[in-house]
Amino acid sequence: MDRAAIADSLFAMATCLDDKDWVTLAASLTDDTHSYGSVGVAETVARVRYCLDVCGATQHLIGNVRIEQDGSDAAVRSSFRAFHTGIGDLAGLTYECMGDYDDRWRRTSDGWRLAARTVRIRAELGDRRVIGM
Repeated sequence: MDRAAIADSLFAMATCLDDKDWVTLAASLTDDTHSYGSVGVAETVARVRYCLDVCGATQHLIGNVRIEQDGSDAAVRSSFRAFHTGIGDLAGLTYECMGDYDDRWRRTSDGWRLAARTVRIRAELGDRRVIGM
């Protein structure tokens, strides 16, 4: 049951990214999260927004999910492919990356929350300016 709940939380986070649902994204993080090179909820959400608020539609696909649960903590490694479309002056351009998420998830009274995420990019295609970089 926990494995399914952890995977569901992982997939729900990808939906938050694509929907640009920052409130739900914030609620899916632990207060002390160390994710996307940031620490804490506000800093993590700000970092994600920096990259995604400047682009158009995105699609974050996740697969090959491996979960090693230890009580209320879980180490989760998953493969991702993230596609981003440009807007404004960058309309018609795209940026795509693929790699792995190395995560730590923690069970809380509100369900599984992301405590840490390291993004390991294996390949990139397109123009990073689409995501503000």
